[in-house]
Amino acid sequence: MELIFGFLTIFLIGCLSLISIFLISLKEKTLDQILFIIVAFATGAILASALFDLIPEAFHHLEELNENSTIIPENLLFIFIILGFVVFFIIERFIYWFHGHAHEMDEKIVCYVDMTETQGESIKKGSNIKNFAFLNLIGDSLHNFLDGIIIMLAFISGFRNGIIITIAVVFHELPQEIGDFGILIYGGFTRKKAILFNFISAMIALLGGLFAFLLSNTIELFNLFFLAFSGGGFLYLSCTELMPELLKEKDLKKSIIQTAIFLVGLIIIISLVILIPHK
Repeated sequence: MELIFGFLTIFLIGCLSLISIFLISLKEKTLDQILFIIVAFATGAILASALFDLIPEAFHHLEELNENSTIIPENLLFIFIILGFVVFFIIERFIYWFHGHAHEMDEKIVCYVDMTETQGESIKKGSNIKNFAFLNLIGDSLHNFLDGIIIMLAFISGFRNGIIITIAVVFHELPQEIGDFGILIYGGFTRKKAILFNFISAMIALLGGLFAFLLSNTIELFNLFFLAFSGGGFLYLSCTELMPELLKEKDLKKSIIQTAIFLVGLIIIISLVILIPHK
């Protein structure tokens, strides 16, 4: 049953790439308000997922392996966590470089605004697609592949873990999918092609899920490695990718609201860890 939930969840999260059809038509102010909430919640949810679910689950798996006469030092677990942090840093920097350099206008990232007004010329060309758009697709596909592994492995290790990780991934993917759509438009894709290729990139996560399913029961250290690896990756996303976005807010009232939403994300994930029993 967990496997069915895993693949279904990965598919549905991949369908989030289609949300750009709706969101890209919204006014910039409205979209900013939506992203304001999503990013704040995602920061808390992803941080709590790393510290209260993924990393503790990795320690639990380490204990199970050592009980079965497999001697694995705890230091190895922390190496896996650091590796996840570093790999996510490389992938996110790779994607962010293209987002930033392709869409920076007057020191403002506009990857989610009305592209028909700001980049109409690129949309009309369609056939003259820039290299950075393809490179961004490659980086995003790798990111989605890792997401698929993380989600599937979470469901394999327990339904509770699957639910928690799904919440964290969903709220991280929403703003990223909007940005990915914007960069494809800027890079010369037509709207239809941008939607199609962004969707195909999102579906790469299914291959990650299949990869995790096939190897989780055949390689002894696979589950331990990717649980710890994912924990490190989530620490990176929350503390160095998302939290700095919150710190950019200078308005006191908005900062208080953002902090409250951040705490709600934390509390919801911690509550799920406490209330839903581990298998």
